[in-house]
Order: sequence, then structure tokens, then C-alpha cells
Amino acid sequence: MPVKCDEYSGVCVMAIDGDFTEDAGAQVKRFAEQRMNNRKIVDFVLDLGNTAFVNSQGLETLLWLKRRCDEHLGRVKIAGMDQNCRKIFEITRLVHRFECHADVQSAMKTFR
Repeated sequence: MPVKCDEYSGVCVMAIDGDFTEDAGAQVKRFAEQRMNNRKIVDFVLDLGNTAFVNSQGLETLLWLKRRCDEHLGRVKIAGMDQNCRKIFEITRLVHRFECHADVQSAMKTFR
């Protein structure tokens, strides 16, 4: 399973293991919908610490998640991006649309 999902203090942390492509994107959407609808969780951290590549489907999934969170007054934060993923975000001009942190712990601290 490419996505692991945990909850901490009302924040859903999704860790992507491997490339963020169609399969991982589908799991992120499914997990996010479940949390928003069943548990009323609207804050998410996407941990890309074990991700070396994000394709267009992964980027679309992130934009979808951001729109959904914005609708519910929630937030999406990205943690642990490596240089390759950061470059992809810069080239696509998405780096400024997401709050990026070095790791999950620093992202979680900003929710308080």
C-alpha cells in the first residue's frame, strides 16, 4: 500500500511511500473523503519524505485536497520534500500554494 494514514490531535498525516502517481493519488482521495465525511477532519499533512517523484496525477490530487480543505476551512501542509520534488513544485509554480515544512513534526506544530 503506497499511502499510510494516521491521525494525531485532529490532523490526518498521510505518508506516501514511493512515487506520488495515480495509485497513491486514488488512496489519498479515498482516505481524505473518509476522514472529512466520517470524522470531520479537515487538516492534513502529506509526508513526502519517501517520495522521489510526483507526476501530474499526484499534483492534481494535491490541488483537489487543497480545494476540499479550503471549502471546509481546513489546511494542507507538505512535509519532507526532497530536492527533486521541490523542483517539480517550483517548475509547476505550486511551491507557493502549499505550506512546506522540513518534516512532519514541524508541520504539526503549526496547527496549534
